[in-house]
Amino acid sequence: MCKSRRRDDSYSSTEWSEAFTLSASSLNKPTVTLQPSWTQIYSGETVTVRCEIQGGEGAQWTYEWRAAKLNTPPTSNEHRIIRATESDSGGYSCRGRRDNFFSEWSDIITLTVSSSKPRATLTAQSSILPAGGSVTLSCSVEGSAGWKFDWFRRDSVSSKAQLMRGNEANRVISVSQGGLYHCRGGRGDPVFYTEDSSDVTVTETFPSKPTVTLQPSWTQIYSGETVTVRCEIQGGEGAQWTYEWRAAKLNTPPTSNEYRIIRATESDSGGYSCRGRRDYFFSEWSDIITLTVSSSKPRATLTAHSSIIPAGGSVTLNCSVEGSAGWKFDWFRRDSVSSKAQLMRGNEANRGISVSKGGLYHCRGGRGDPVYYTEDSSDITVQQTVRNRIDVKLQHSWSQIFTGETITLRCEIQGGEGKVWKYEWTAPNTNSPPTSSEYRISTVSVSHSGDYRCRGSSDYLLTGWSDAFTLTVSSSKPRATLTAQSSVIPAGGSVTLSCSVEGSAGWKFDWFRRDSVSSKAQLMRGNEANRVISVSQGGLYHCRGGRGDPVYYTEDSSDVTVVETSQTEKPQASLVGSVTLNCSVNDSAGWRYYWFRRTSESSAAQRITNGTSSHTFSVSEGGIYYCRGGRGDPVCFTEDSVSVTIETNGFRCESHSFLVPFIIGLVFGSLLIVPVLLCCICCHTRIRGSCSLQTSINPLLHPKLPTKVTLRFTPLFSTVIFLSMNRSETLEALEVTFIRVTHILPISTSLTPQSELHPSLSLHLHHHQSLDSRGSSPITVWMFCHDGSLKLNCQRH
Repeated sequence: MCKSRRRDDSYSSTEWSEAFTLSASSLNKPTVTLQPSWTQIYSGETVTVRCEIQGGEGAQWTYEWRAAKLNTPPTSNEHRIIRATESDSGGYSCRGRRDNFFSEWSDIITLTVSSSKPRATLTAQSSILPAGGSVTLSCSVEGSAGWKFDWFRRDSVSSKAQLMRGNEANRVISVSQGGLYHCRGGRGDPVFYTEDSSDVTVTETFPSKPTVTLQPSWTQIYSGETVTVRCEIQGGEGAQWTYEWRAAKLNTPPTSNEYRIIRATESDSGGYSCRGRRDYFFSEWSDIITLTVSSSKPRATLTAHSSIIPAGGSVTLNCSVEGSAGWKFDWFRRDSVSSKAQLMRGNEANRGISVSKGGLYHCRGGRGDPVYYTEDSSDITVQQTVRNRIDVKLQHSWSQIFTGETITLRCEIQGGEGKVWKYEWTAPNTNSPPTSSEYRISTVSVSHSGDYRCRGSSDYLLTGWSDAFTLTVSSSKPRATLTAQSSVIPAGGSVTLSCSVEGSAGWKFDWFRRDSVSSKAQLMRGNEANRVISVSQGGLYHCRGGRGDPVYYTEDSSDVTVVETSQTEKPQASLVGSVTLNCSVNDSAGWRYYWFRRTSESSAAQRITNGTSSHTFSVSEGGIYYCRGGRGDPVCFTEDSVSVTIETNGFRCESHSFLVPFIIGLVFGSLLIVPVLLCCICCHTRIRGSCSLQTSINPLLHPKLPTKVTLRFTPLFSTVIFLSMNRSETLEALEVTFIRVTHILPISTSLTPQSELHPSLSLHLHHHQSLDSRGSSPITVWMFCHDGSLKLNCQRH
């Protein structure tokens, strides 16, 4: 201890200070520890703070403590805090004292006392317990250690928790049973418990997987339809399940097993799945079923296997709605476009029906409850075939049609009177045939040749196709042919002209005349139905044919010159004749005939015709003629006929076998023209059958003679006849009648036997022109051979 005094006053001083004891320090530094060793504790826990001096064992130490709350710190080496509070938080340090020795102060250890009671935290590896598996649970107390854990489980929220395991040092356990789980931590002595953890629900997976179904079962539906989505758990019957749904649009999904969509919209499209939950059992999620809602209303489609009902038959109709199912069908029929549709059958499950009546048909589909209908299908026209006969006819029944003509084909339906028919045509040369009963072709061409057919329809009745009408169009324009009865008009008389168009009919004729070659033709008569007219005026005549509407004209005919005879002059006659050759093949038919001519015996034969069907051939030119027949394909030819020589100064018929010339010449005078007769040559010997090649000449007779002269003769003698206007005599043996011809009338002759025992010949007279160029009298000589056949040899003198 100490006291003080003043320097200038040796006798004044203070009192003595309090005593201060100085002790020797210990060399060892103490350590403060906690028991349990948790620097973080909670209100209510008990902890012991201990001061330990290393190397001071066995000594009697007194301890000093530093702590904020220690008003009366203990002197022992332990400071026990029972039911710690927040005020016990702080730093703790200590030192030891023994006699006059002190240890150093220990390092401070900080104790933290939290006022809130801690809560255990329970986590689950998964909240779903797979079937036959387990789930790991972990319990922890955040920010502190030293805990042991108690584990609890409940079967339901309302049931009492049961301790599964207690005072478990391991913070992790595995569970294989569904339920509500929680845990708590505990430590210390007495044990301090945390708050219970929150419940963790572990759901046990139900072994059966649910299925989502649609009622009706259509994954494709349309706006406005109603559909129910249903969750079904097989094997879960009788249990009280709560359902969960997954769907894109379900903001508040239902908990029942059905989800009903009324008047579906496009937004209801998507995938739907569900699962069931019962207590702590969960099913798996079902597979997703996708629902598609189309915004457009569907249209039914009606098809027919044929649009035409055969007579007495039927046609099958099919109704469908593409891309969807579950429809039933309503069937409708109308008699016409303007009539109201009548329901034939309703709510038919079968999509196909058979109909046997024509009409307009349509259908629609319906499904669901309430029924949702499609748009009506398009109409299908079904025509019923009737048995009326139908024909194609040419308006003008001309067998031959020429390029450039206008024709009309007509479709005629027998028994179809009173109905309004629409017509259909098939033709070889048109893309758009008419729909009327008449098919008019203006300016017809060869390309129009072919088959034409038609059929008719009235409302929903249909005829069959007509038989084909074959139209043949000739490419060449026809030429009219004009012939004259005579080229000379007798004084005061007339001549008949005939106009024709070969191989065709229906013509009317226009007649033209010119005064000369250089003058213009004048129409005499037009559109004449008669093909023959009489003219009494000389000139150049031609004609043409016309038919149809508009009129189609032929080429003009060649000109025919008609000469008018003066009344003051007598005509001169000249013999200008023609010979008709006849070719025949005995006892057979079907031949075509080929004609040949040579100019002399040594010259080569030239074919002058090529297979004509006519067995006659008219010649006006001299030469050596023969013929042959041919038929078949390839052509089979006959042997050539015996040749005939025709001379231009007369006519001579020869059989190139045995000829016996017999010439009779008679000269008459007495103020008359003396005719010279040629002798007729007759065959005395064998003739090979009847003559294969015969000739006829056109003699000239007076017009006042009878038109038929009958000659009787004996086959053993030859008879020569001369005809005259003043007398006719028959001489026995060589019976000869002398004739003087003063007026000439053109005629042609033909002879026909009338009796076999006493043959006779009829001489038929026809007009023909034959005038002697010298003006002398023509002479006609007929000779009958011994065998009764007619031979002709005429010569002019």
